[in-house]
Amino acid sequence: MDDPNLHLKIVEERFDRYLSSYAPDHGDFLTPEEQSALMPFFRRNRSQGAWLYGGYPEAERRLPLFMPDYLGIEREEDIYGYFRGNPGECPLAVLQVKVPRQERVSLTHRDYLGALMGCGIKREKIGDIIVSGAGGDSAGGGGSNGAGGQAGAQIVILRELAEYLRDELTSVGRATVIVDILDINEFDPGEVRREEHSYTVSSSRLDNVVSAVFGLSRKLAAEAIAKGLVFVDGTEIQKPDYRVTEGQKLVLRHKGKAIFVGETGTSKKGKVYIKVEKYV
Repeated sequence: MDDPNLHLKIVEERFDRYLSSYAPDHGDFLTPEEQSALMPFFRRNRSQGAWLYGGYPEAERRLPLFMPDYLGIEREEDIYGYFRGNPGECPLAVLQVKVPRQERVSLTHRDYLGALMGCGIKREKIGDIIVSGAGGDSAGGGGSNGAGGQAGAQIVILRELAEYLRDELTSVGRATVIVDILDINEFDPGEVRREEHSYTVSSSRLDNVVSAVFGLSRKLAAEAIAKGLVFVDGTEIQKPDYRVTEGQKLVLRHKGKAIFVGETGTSKKGKVYIKVEKYV
């Protein structure tokens, strides 16, 4: 991750400008690690309209969003409601990229990201990329895209770049593509599905839960936590003995995410039964 102090300084400067004008404003997209590092800032300034927003609740990449209280934003849910009613004021738009069926190619998240960066767009200007259709992989949050099975992708971007990319993004990999611009209301990340699973652990320590849920040895789970790859409710946790509690969202970078439903009982030998809902 880049220097978190630099990201904090940039966000603080933008926040100060927002307080001076008291008009809606935003920054560039942040990675989950960057969001975690800046979480104390957002919690501290939530009452003054500092939020994280990625276009949909399950977004992985989100940007700093500053919304004055006269817009009626009191909870995160209010942001989605406000932009549903005022899509033209949303700082985000969606590129609907379609691959003609005759192309017969399989494109991945990496292909789409490479094509965007080939247009001169920096990574921090691009949000989640949801790939759909035959051979596609979905990355950046969400499930299979609901674009009728046709190969393509929906890509969350800063609205200011939408028209430029509609004209410049003419190919992805070896495929010629067709690009349209959608309002954020038209974004379809696909059905977010979760499957319920039960496990037996020695306790609800984070390393135990990560080991069980993501199929790692206890040692590898502890290493992942130490490397900053594990997030609980959006916050990077590097303490293996952290106690996971009911309803918390767990993310293991590059492996998956799950909701910790809670403990369901104890065995005669003192083992703890837990239940989780894994995203699929």
